[in-house]
Amino acid sequence: MKSKLIWLLLTFVLSVSLPTLAQEKAKATVIKETDQPNTPPSDEEDALRKAIESSRGNEQQIIENLEAFLKKYPTSSHREEIERELYKIVEGLRDRNRQITYAEKLVATNDKDLVKMTFLISALRDRKASGDLAKALSYGDKMLKAVEDIFASRVKPARMSPGQWEQQKGRTFASVYLLRGQIHHDLGNLDQAEADLLKSYKQSPLAASVATLAEIAEKRKNPEQAIEYYLQAFVRSIEATEGVSRDEIRRKLSQLYATKHGSENGLGDKLLKTYDAITKDNAERLARLEPPNPNENINDPLQFKLTKLNGGDVRLADFKGKVIVTNFWATWCGPCRIEMPELERVMEKYKDDKDVVFLAINTDDDRNYVEPYVKGQKIKLPIVYANYLDAEYRVTSIPTTIVFDRQGQVSFRQAGYNSREDFVTMLSEKIEAAKKK
Repeated sequence: MKSKLIWLLLTFVLSVSLPTLAQEKAKATVIKETDQPNTPPSDEEDALRKAIESSRGNEQQIIENLEAFLKKYPTSSHREEIERELYKIVEGLRDRNRQITYAEKLVATNDKDLVKMTFLISALRDRKASGDLAKALSYGDKMLKAVEDIFASRVKPARMSPGQWEQQKGRTFASVYLLRGQIHHDLGNLDQAEADLLKSYKQSPLAASVATLAEIAEKRKNPEQAIEYYLQAFVRSIEATEGVSRDEIRRKLSQLYATKHGSENGLGDKLLKTYDAITKDNAERLARLEPPNPNENINDPLQFKLTKLNGGDVRLADFKGKVIVTNFWATWCGPCRIEMPELERVMEKYKDDKDVVFLAINTDDDRNYVEPYVKGQKIKLPIVYANYLDAEYRVTSIPTTIVFDRQGQVSFRQAGYNSREDFVTMLSEKIEAAKKK
């Protein structure tokens, strides 16, 4: 903690006593031209420096000093920076009330700060002082609006497939609807809570969402529906327990079921049926998110079907008896862009050698980027999609070059691109070595 405070002191002293690089350049120019001394620090800067230095490393004292400074200089240009650092200090001290205060100030200046809003919702729900739940609900509304704005303006990352992107969006929206639904539940707004929780569960089936739906069903004196929801919550909690207690769900489920049916007889069967239904639902969700793996049941990587850019399949086994030069690459990979032309120079060198073949194996999650990229870069190498061959050969670095000998064994492997070597000469030597095996 002391080292953090020292860092804080240095940060503030430097920010007050030293201008930014741009300001420093500008000031140097003025001094050079006018030959005038630097402008002395203002009273406000002196006051801030004294507030920090006089704390003498005492965190509680620096809080009081900085708060007194902000009270005296409410329009200080350093206000947001000071409040951000105060938030960090009180967070470390677990001063929950002050942390709420400064989180609210920071959210007021940045309505896209999802981390602070999430903290505020949780902290206000826990504190439950007068007006806290109403505040938490307002932050829930703001958070939903912020997430909608963020995803509306954000372009899907090239390294992420459309399915993965939809999954990420779904989980984010599910979390926000869950938070807001729980606040409505706290406030007794059961209809609004149910609406948000159903939206959450539809976006991404979180155990916490369906567990809260079960509590609502209990309050509405609907034990049968509550049992169904608790069954789902219990099974979902096996996947992820975050936000729920599986033991608590088990206790409530047992109590409700026994009260309605006189004993727990039959509960195990219902639990297994729920497990089977959720397992099927998960498989269907996954199938919608990701294309099926054509090589799922193939154990020999040489037999993996690699889809060609323009359709059709090819296997490494099709080139048995030849040396196969493979290069795993992606459209988002900067070094690949540099290496590809050199790889094509090697291919040109061996264009008349029928015993050497080349394959550029693409690993992009979103294949929509690949064909336009290939055309734009005028790539001549034969392009195929990895279809999980990269996972089979544990390719974790892009680009990766692998040379297979005539027997289909790995003769050479290099991860990454080394700009300090002659790639054409190096790879040619490795190809010749593989031909002799």
